[in-house]
Amino acid sequence: MADTESISFSQEFPPPPARLFLVGIGGIGMSAVAQFLKHQGYQVAGSDRGLQEPSRQFLFRALERQGIALFPQDGSGPRAFHPDGFVFTTAIEPGNPDALAAPALPIFHRATVLARLCAQCGGKLIGVAGTCGKTTVTGWLGSALKALGHSLVLVNGGYLPELESPEAPGNFHATPGRPCPEFVVAEIDESDRSIREFSPDYGVVLNVGDDHYSTAELQQVFRDFLGRCRQGCLHPESLPALAPLASQAPSRPFPTEIQAYSPRPDGISFLAPDGLRLRSRLAGRHNALNGLAVYQMLRLALPAEPPERLAKAMEAFQGVRQRFEIFPTPPEDPAVVDDYAHNPEKIAASIATARERFGSPLGIVFQPHGFGALRFMESPLGEHLKSALAPGDAFQMLPVYYAGGTVDFSPTSQEVAERFAQAGLPVQAVKSREEAEAALRQGGYRAWLVLGARDASLREWSRALAQRLSGQKGGCAL
Repeated sequence: MADTESISFSQEFPPPPARLFLVGIGGIGMSAVAQFLKHQGYQVAGSDRGLQEPSRQFLFRALERQGIALFPQDGSGPRAFHPDGFVFTTAIEPGNPDALAAPALPIFHRATVLARLCAQCGGKLIGVAGTCGKTTVTGWLGSALKALGHSLVLVNGGYLPELESPEAPGNFHATPGRPCPEFVVAEIDESDRSIREFSPDYGVVLNVGDDHYSTAELQQVFRDFLGRCRQGCLHPESLPALAPLASQAPSRPFPTEIQAYSPRPDGISFLAPDGLRLRSRLAGRHNALNGLAVYQMLRLALPAEPPERLAKAMEAFQGVRQRFEIFPTPPEDPAVVDDYAHNPEKIAASIATARERFGSPLGIVFQPHGFGALRFMESPLGEHLKSALAPGDAFQMLPVYYAGGTVDFSPTSQEVAERFAQAGLPVQAVKSREEAEAALRQGGYRAWLVLGARDASLREWSRALAQRLSGQKGGCAL
């Protein structure tokens, strides 16, 4: 098979109970789509290269309890399951064994499948896009709508603790007994431009940053997305250029200046544009901005709801796994935080939040989530670290996470760290997690931050760090 640029993705999506096979089903987005397909009456199976990874067994066991069959990614799955079609993302590698095992099957892009499912199940679609914060805002909207008593389907790029169970990992939720919900809330990904598949009833773009491609192109992609919204859309007040040029739906800016922001031991509080004080269990100024977007979207989609009731529903949100997730440690020891931060803006926001919550200095460990991503963001990451890091901080870079497949193994973390150090930044490369932990223990830091995406074992390592500080047994020293 050629690379994904030459794949002919089919648009003739079959109705249930078609048999669909998801390649890379362990991905956070793919596993959510797998559950959505199952909920809509499809027969579902999938494969993953990381099927035996200890850190993802909770996900795989939950999928199996839902009746989703799992296979290693070696071609055995399609031969045993006899699917009617494949579901891929653009991350599929040339020569994938599953695709080679059934080369005549139609291939559906994950975004196409998600868009079709959203349309099939009914309900008003709220699409959440942006470079940063979309997982938190998607989860927060779903949590608030659920607290308000509205039926919904939620498809998210992170796990919500309030939705977790042995059968549900927390990145998909459907109100029981309501096959046609009032709302569908979905995180919309822009990384491969598949955002063009979506024309939601309501849409929000949270921000534009340096992540996958140029800012100018991102702005155009996001503007087009908002222009396809049917009933209303939101964009940051600081980015008026995102307002769609031609749309029948009203476009509203939401504020990007936080009024009366107040950090608290149990979260934050801040003012909404109408003067109502909003409270949240989350931490950091960036989550106050996320909260403003959530509140404004609720006001837009639920105009008859009293604002005070919306604010109360927002308070119940417990956050998202790996989004500034704090693991308990003794008071005299540093705090341990795991965060999915993986681009310059998110990394800077996580550092600022940790400093606000715990003080200085900070010990930070970052694992880049791909060689291409590190190459693209090296320059803006260096600029963000110049303002984010303070005297006494240390920023350690683990080797780049390699998920397999054909890649250009450059730049390495060692090369980038050396260039940062030459520019005067307190950055160094470490060869292993053991080396990183040894350095953290010697630094006298107020908090240890573990940053990075895609690799689920980072969270388990963060938990193990906290357990070792607490003198507990167990954990994973990966």
